[in-house]
Amino acid sequence: MPLTHSLPEWWTNPSEFDPERFSDERAEHKRHRFSWVPFGGAHMCLGMHFAYMLVKAILHPLLASSRLTVADGYQMQYQQVPIPKPKDRLPLTLEPIA
Repeated sequence: MPLTHSLPEWWTNPSEFDPERFSDERAEHKRHRFSWVPFGGAHMCLGMHFAYMLVKAILHPLLASSRLTVADGYQMQYQQVPIPKPKDRLPLTLEPIA
């Protein structure tokens, strides 16, 4: 959590979970322009574009020279909560292309 999210001069009880602080009545997130720095939505991560560029710069050469495989007969099991994802972390094998 960014330091600004912990400052008592901008937030009532900053260490407590309190979704009401974002209600229209309280609107604590609007007390200062830079007091609320979330990821996603109208406010995007400052490093998002750099991260996209970095992933492309690293993954493209890696995947262009390799092959990703799973074991024969592999059936992925999903977990649905808190976010959908493979239960077994999706065991992949990365093999260089000869």
